[in-house]
Amino acid sequence: MGLMAGHTPYKFLEQRPGSNYRQLFLRGRNLLAEVVYRAMMGPEPRTPDEVAQDYGIPREAVDEAVDYCRRHADVLQHEREDVLTDIRQRGLDTPPCAPAEGMSGA
Repeated sequence: MGLMAGHTPYKFLEQRPGSNYRQLFLRGRNLLAEVVYRAMMGPEPRTPDEVAQDYGIPREAVDEAVDYCRRHADVLQHEREDVLTDIRQRGLDTPPCAPAEGMSGA
């Protein structure tokens, strides 16, 4: 029995064929593992149980997302950088009417 596409050692996480993301999604959901992980960080961190409730996923799925994100921090970092680069290349980080440099009337 060969490995199926998108097979991972995780029960609740899977690769998304055709996705621009290399990181894993929650199985059957359009939910990145990193999104689940980040819900427990930041100014108002949630507990794993709260995150499970927030997203309607099993607590074990939250634990897997955390484990995966900690083990693959480099992949997540690269993806964040790729997304930011893409945004900058498309000019989406500058307002349409941003004043030209040097035109601020010093």
